[in-house]
Amino acid sequence: MRVRESFSRDLLRLFVWYPLRLVAERLPPRAAVALYRAMGRLHAALSRGRAGRIAIAARAVNPALAEAEAEQAVLDAFATHYVNQLIVFQLPRLTAANFHELLEIDGLDRLGLALAHGRGAVIPIGHFGPTQMPLAALGALGFPMVQIGHLSDEGLSFVGRRVAFRLRARYEARIPARIVPPGPGVRLALTHLRAGGVVMTTADDGPGQPAFGHHATVEFPGGALSVPLGPARLALSAGAALVPGFLEPGRDAPFRFVLDAPIIPPQGMDRDAAALAMTRAFMARYADRVASRPGWWHGLETHLFS
Repeated sequence: MRVRESFSRDLLRLFVWYPLRLVAERLPPRAAVALYRAMGRLHAALSRGRAGRIAIAARAVNPALAEAEAEQAVLDAFATHYVNQLIVFQLPRLTAANFHELLEIDGLDRLGLALAHGRGAVIPIGHFGPTQMPLAALGALGFPMVQIGHLSDEGLSFVGRRVAFRLRARYEARIPARIVPPGPGVRLALTHLRAGGVVMTTADDGPGQPAFGHHATVEFPGGALSVPLGPARLALSAGAALVPGFLEPGRDAPFRFVLDAPIIPPQGMDRDAAALAMTRAFMARYADRVASRPGWWHGLETHLFS
């Protein structure tokens, strides 16, 4: 079913993809991030009603937020949206020599140890910050990366389909990783893991995205959340390590990607029970990060264009 999108949103798309894209993709990486964040702050200043709804949503995620923290969460939500959507202009140009201009990576030794047994690693990552940046950086470093990701033009306007969707697909195809769809891509991902590869997949459903596969409901900041069991089930099926990945602000770069301690499969459980336990363990680590920086969580994004 097609949803009628606003004329103003299509105008913004046209501006972003022509001419902003042609300028932004040639900027130094840090300058590009600064530009995208500035665009988000400008959007926030021009959208007081939406900003108010986002502040309410941020307080639902973390009721302890002070007034200044809620205002920062609003700015973060707008900035995160723009960086997440537009950083794709920079990702095809990331190399092992320059990725550090955008991203610090902690815990590469954990990934190396996980891959040493030859059965691959699954990296679950939340919809939190610019989610494709770690995929591109790890690919640039030479890791054999596959991403399970959903790219669909469902619900987009004519401009959304023929401009934004079409061009985004071209840029994503240039990222040094293979992106496969949920469902049919799972068999390929299993084969890739059994050959010692790395699969990155989101551990929560993005705004407006259809839910695929097995899900469970877990307690989460802001209320119960339905989350996919796919990352844990994939790791268990392949005998691969489950190595959580988390984005956060960097010290010497705009962002930092932390490869956390692997989640060990519990003993004495069947696969379904083990997948649920491992998913809950990931979500407990993820929840702390969402509560501390609610504006980074894409769960607030539904309020940006409502």
